[in-house]
Amino acid sequence: MHKIFLSLLVIISLNIHSQNERKYMHGKIYNKLGNLANVHVINLNTKHGTYTNDSGNFKIPVNLNDSLRFSFVGYETKLLKVTEKHLGIQNNNFVLKKITYTLDEVNLKKNNLLGFLSADSKLIKKEKVINAETLKLPFAGSRILTPAERRLQTAQGGSTPYMLGLLGGSVSLDLIINSISGRIKKLKKLKVIEEREKKISFIKDIHERYIINDLGIGKDNLYRFIYFCENDSKFNRILNQGEISMIIFLKQKSKEFKNL
Repeated sequence: MHKIFLSLLVIISLNIHSQNERKYMHGKIYNKLGNLANVHVINLNTKHGTYTNDSGNFKIPVNLNDSLRFSFVGYETKLLKVTEKHLGIQNNNFVLKKITYTLDEVNLKKNNLLGFLSADSKLIKKEKVINAETLKLPFAGSRILTPAERRLQTAQGGSTPYMLGLLGGSVSLDLIINSISGRIKKLKKLKVIEEREKKISFIKDIHERYIINDLGIGKDNLYRFIYFCENDSKFNRILNQGEISMIIFLKQKSKEFKNL
């Protein structure tokens, strides 16, 4: 009886092991022009992901009925359910279709333009712009301060100057009071926080779709991932380098984030 019980345990454990053990699926992704490199391939069941190499090839551990997602910037996302024919050493070929963007129709009105910029620029009527600069108002053209910057400026440059005796200088009385009370220090911290939140919102607005669909970061982890990237010492430098550099940077950081 005891031997029968042990045999049943062995059989059950072997079945569980075989169910959890996944096989490698080999594949190749291309478009009409040739192979596609750096296509993101993710197993939605295990959250395990990989990228195609320069030849468009990839391999990923799967099990029957697992769902795979292929995504690449500028191409339609493809979903696949793993079947028996996908497993084994044979190579599976997949085609991604490029997304086409249609522009709205533009109606051109009749005009007397000649097609030469130097001549046509003189024929175009310009509407008179009325703003602080054209009215020559004080401080026209200066950058608009953020709420945190305005509060800090008010705290540092109050309305009541305080004379410094024989030195002949003056300093705001508000500056002295706010410095002693610690308000200026607090407002400087708020200004740093505001600048940081502005960068976070910028990345979220521009790259949200890329982070979720192409990098495979869950929507619940979107802000957590962006804060993770912002903590990198290279973030501010890359932010100033443009969108392409930021996309490459986000892709690199996504690998680190998933390993966590």
